[in-house]
Amino acid sequence: MDQAAPSPIPSARLRRISQPEPSSRSRGVGLWSSSPSRSGESPLAVPEGREDARRAHLLADLRTRIARLERHARPVLQTPVLQTPSELLAQTAQSCALPAVQAWTLGAPEIDCRLAGGLNAAALHEVKGEGSGAAAGDWAAALGFALRLALRRLDALAPHPANRPAQLLWCWPSVFARELGRPYGPGLTSLGLAASSCLFVETARVPDALWAMEEGLKSQSMALVIGVLPEVALTSARRLSLAAAGASTPCLIVTDPRASAAGSTVTRWRVAQRQSAPHAFEASASGAPRYAVSLERCREGALMIEASSSLVMEWSDETHRFRVAPGLAHRAHGPRRSGLGAG
Repeated sequence: MDQAAPSPIPSARLRRISQPEPSSRSRGVGLWSSSPSRSGESPLAVPEGREDARRAHLLADLRTRIARLERHARPVLQTPVLQTPSELLAQTAQSCALPAVQAWTLGAPEIDCRLAGGLNAAALHEVKGEGSGAAAGDWAAALGFALRLALRRLDALAPHPANRPAQLLWCWPSVFARELGRPYGPGLTSLGLAASSCLFVETARVPDALWAMEEGLKSQSMALVIGVLPEVALTSARRLSLAAAGASTPCLIVTDPRASAAGSTVTRWRVAQRQSAPHAFEASASGAPRYAVSLERCREGALMIEASSSLVMEWSDETHRFRVAPGLAHRAHGPRRSGLGAG
């Protein structure tokens, strides 16, 4: 007698022991494998829609970070070789689209055109005096040059008061205040710096002055931060450079001439005093101050002059700008010719 055929088992009671092989059809549904097992099968299946959303979110975050970095970048000028300094300065003023980073120039086209249109207003710069560093005149030349650069920075921000408060932060240890003397209010006023625009911080130690400078840069409420220090180590210079770039605020350090150069600087200036220009109305009085300036480092442009020479620059109190000192009339400081003839 034939045995009756077994009744079919409902499909709901069936259970697959092994996972099915991924087919092209299943891939089209939108499944992707994450961390496959030893047999090559995927223990988890994640819908493609969620993965696409995650990738889109990641790309959007990367675009935001790149735009934030490019917002603090300086515009790169592509200028022809035959372009005059005045044309270069005009193009630089038009290309500065960021209101927070204004053109910070010295006022002399012969120098500014070799600095990519001016000093980087979001970087670290160093000023050093010449000589042994023990004389007060070596420090006076570097400090005078730095203060005039600060005045140029404040004048550049003056037409745009809403962009950034024109505040100058001056930090130094108390040992310099005792040796060189504290800033004199009437002297700063005669230079063109208002006392209300200057904030002086005197610390007991050099690391405290460095900390105050870094915090002043990060506050984004300063037009310029100046530090008078014996020297700046590589790590401290790097921190100041990053803080200046992040806040789009320039940082100027005046260091001992005998100390080694600081790292992470965009420019480094060597400054010495020179005899002032003759007064226009009084021959016995001193005229415009002059400095012998040598640009030892320039990361964003060509060197101004040879490293072994210097350029005499003259400061104008009326226009608040530097200019290359004109040649001395009748070679007053040159060798005198003898009045006796050969015959």
